[in-house]
Amino acid sequence: MAFEIKVLDKRGDDPEKPGDAKPAAAGDGKIQILGDDLVEDRYHRLRLIKWWDQELLAKTTVIVAGAGALGNEAIKNLALLGVGRLIVLDMDGIETSNLTRSVLFRQHDVGRQKAEVACERAQELNPDTVAIPIQGDLRYSLGLGVVRRSAVVLGCLDNIAARVYLSRHAYRLGKPSIDAGLDTVNGDVYTFTPPESACYECRLKDADRKEFRRRQSCLKLSRSEVDFGGKVPTAPTTAAIASGIQSQIAVRLIHGLRIPAGRRLGLYGMSDVFFDYEISISEDCPAHGWLECLEGQKVHETPLSAETNTLDDLLKSIRKRLGSGAILSLDGDRELIIGLSCAPCDQKREVLAMAGDLTEDEARCPGCDEPMAPDLRSQFDGSEGLGHKTLAELGLPALHIIKGVCAEGEREELFELTGDLSKFF
Repeated sequence: MAFEIKVLDKRGDDPEKPGDAKPAAAGDGKIQILGDDLVEDRYHRLRLIKWWDQELLAKTTVIVAGAGALGNEAIKNLALLGVGRLIVLDMDGIETSNLTRSVLFRQHDVGRQKAEVACERAQELNPDTVAIPIQGDLRYSLGLGVVRRSAVVLGCLDNIAARVYLSRHAYRLGKPSIDAGLDTVNGDVYTFTPPESACYECRLKDADRKEFRRRQSCLKLSRSEVDFGGKVPTAPTTAAIASGIQSQIAVRLIHGLRIPAGRRLGLYGMSDVFFDYEISISEDCPAHGWLECLEGQKVHETPLSAETNTLDDLLKSIRKRLGSGAILSLDGDRELIIGLSCAPCDQKREVLAMAGDLTEDEARCPGCDEPMAPDLRSQFDGSEGLGHKTLAELGLPALHIIKGVCAEGEREELFELTGDLSKFF
């Protein structure tokens, strides 16, 4: 079937009657449109962009960390563009003050979890998009297997500590991350492609790093009195601009187009001045200094799940490949507190918590009221008496990737809790 458009010599000419229309012949100066050219789906206007690949976007997974003002905008943008899967992380509930800055939230949502509501609204905007919430501290709740299967990580967070932890997740898997930030009516966007380019920690000043270290005591207990980040006043207009740039860079990255890697783009809202400058890799960056990038290393997919399988199950799987003396190593990932003690008071207490998740107040000795010393472990061989504990109880998130090390330490391999795959994919 063909449709004909007649090119008129001047305005006002009477069109031919429908019955007089004839198929256009080649070279007669008329435009011919075939039926296949008339596409009227949701993404019609997007497909008109020459380099646009809607099918590619539909197969893509993007992580959005933070579902506040910036996260709302990013989630909205990516859903409208038809990104196939969004993994949304946030640990907070919706407050009334969020309603002036968050396009996805409504008055009746106050009290509900941000991640859950944002995902619901994303799927209302576009049923083609699958949006999955993760509620909790991203330090412990984001499995590296999720990062491994994602194209890019978007940081829409409101404090330095959370940004550092997210940056380290992306760094470990060699995934690009795009971080957006707000300050009143100012906004900026950082694009990182580790380990070749700078990472988020490279841009931190000495004062920022000092404040970050203050978040944990020398005992690796968190200090609840530290207000790390605070409440920064922001405007929805700047959130829309910053996240619009962030989302656009992400879409170009997914398509393999040029992106401003290792650069900071921003806006001074009071003067409407945009800026752009390069960020260099810092010689004293902690991530570039000691964090191992796992990109390119083989990952063994196991049927294990964090919720249902135990440490004994994981050790059995590791030893099947690496030998009977192999151990589980969480070095560079996380540490587990398996007990507390106070030598002066001869006090001991059993506890099971992630280092940094237990506060000084929660670890105080009943005798002297001083923080007790934690028994920290990052390697496990089964002798700790925790073999019956599920991997989730030991602080491993769903679809996480961990390292098995043989007894001599000369061989190590990566293992994924792939039994959790259906939770996200």
